[in-house]
Amino acid sequence: MHREVRLFKALTQPTTFFYQLKEMEVIKGYRKNVFFLFLFSIIIFGLISSFGIGMDPLSKEMTKLSPTTYELEKFLFFSGRLLAGLLYASIVLFFSSLIFWTISDEGEYRKLVMTQGVVLLILLVEKLTYIPLSIFFSLEWYSSPLSLGVIIQYITSKPYVIYLLGSFSLFKVWVFYIQYKGIKRLTNQKNWIIWLVILLMNLFLWALNALLAFLNISTLI
Repeated sequence: MHREVRLFKALTQPTTFFYQLKEMEVIKGYRKNVFFLFLFSIIIFGLISSFGIGMDPLSKEMTKLSPTTYELEKFLFFSGRLLAGLLYASIVLFFSSLIFWTISDEGEYRKLVMTQGVVLLILLVEKLTYIPLSIFFSLEWYSSPLSLGVIIQYITSKPYVIYLLGSFSLFKVWVFYIQYKGIKRLTNQKNWIIWLVILLMNLFLWALNALLAFLNISTLI
């Protein structure tokens, strides 16, 4: 089978997409899709930063800095967010795929990367939802009504716990579903092993994200 990989198809027809992906002898369009995903990630991170989201620590220093220094800081912040988009895509695509590849008996690494490509699309769409939430409702990412962050803030005031559970949202449920469908089809591994690895890997990424937020470092995950 030599069809070109169409990642958006997996969002609406995951069963068909992963069946075709497994049957592919040559992954046509692999490099093009990876390039598109990196570009899309950089654009999304740049768009978010262009609205000033995440610039609160810098804004507090505005009165202490000269106009030239402040503009330089803004430029460095924007450049850093573009690099963050690049790093974010690398972690989701290649690091996560490597973890899944370790439990695979027959799964091809590139096909697992394409599975994570679908996941990356979902995660970037979630990040887009932060823009209207921030602009119109002044909500931080961990206070999204689609996440557990809102509920947990009524239970505890501990920042790290709020950031950690704020990372879990309806989009992450979608991610779990896509990862399970793809990994199950591509690796034929036992269900409990697949779910365990999916859960542990995502928990690790959420914990890292919460730590970066807790330390007031721009979140990546």
